[in-house]
Amino acid sequence: MPALPFPPLPRRALLGSAIRAAVFLGAIASIGFSWARADEPPERVVDGLQALYTFEAIVNGVIPDRAGVGEGIDLRIDKPQGVRFQAGRMGLDLPVVIASDGPARRLTQALRQAQQFSLEVWITPAEGEQTGPARIVSLSLDRSKRSLSLVQEKGRYELRLRTSTTSDNGTPATPTPDGTAVHRPTHLVATRTPDGVVRLFLDGQEVATNTVAGDMNRWPDDCRLVVGNEVSGDRPWRGEIALVAIYARALSADEIARNFAAGPPQIEEAASLPPGHPQKLDVVGELMPLFPVRCFGTRG
Repeated sequence: MPALPFPPLPRRALLGSAIRAAVFLGAIASIGFSWARADEPPERVVDGLQALYTFEAIVNGVIPDRAGVGEGIDLRIDKPQGVRFQAGRMGLDLPVVIASDGPARRLTQALRQAQQFSLEVWITPAEGEQTGPARIVSLSLDRSKRSLSLVQEKGRYELRLRTSTTSDNGTPATPTPDGTAVHRPTHLVATRTPDGVVRLFLDGQEVATNTVAGDMNRWPDDCRLVVGNEVSGDRPWRGEIALVAIYARALSADEIARNFAAGPPQIEEAASLPPGHPQKLDVVGELMPLFPVRCFGTRG
């Protein structure tokens, strides 16, 4: 299965370059260096992936869709000064709207045709008692009309899902138990199978199940994809977010455990370090200028 298209991990890229250079200078002219390690986390599941967002920085004014499926559904921040980026996480302290510029039709049509989905996030709520409900991720028209939303309501999370048997607002919702939304890094996944079974997973473990009958044919094509708020801007969620992934199928419990074990994207000091070099290097031309500042005593 192909690896997820996260950027290369800068620390490993630099480590590989330094080792190659040291060996070249010290004892051996060239050596094959493998980055694979027995203790590396498993690769994330990519089968059925429709949209993927990591949050290390704004790229060309947007949070880019990294899934590589069809036309990307990039997300734009209406007030960039209202967010902060640190070590691969985006912090939301003030109300901002992070949304697709227009309707996310490709995503809507893929999920509606499949009649199933998985919505996955890595988050750290600022606090457990957020209300609104506060929108973490939403595919919606406004605060009362949606296709689906993953929200925080007081001390729990909820999935709101529109079907032929629920309201335009996706209610009644499927909640996690009270007290499960707390201030800590959390892997949260909501799935729905074609026969209507909804499951919620926290940190790789199933914590809630429900049957939301009916079909998803009432999903409107003009819903926008929004992160950390509602399109209307009046349902803000506060905290840090490291990943959003949306699949056009219900991941299995084993696949969700695998994604949890893989962890959130680990992106450290990406702006200050050189890119990785998976191909053969021109050691003299590319590495020699880096030695004084990159290879001897400047990194822990």
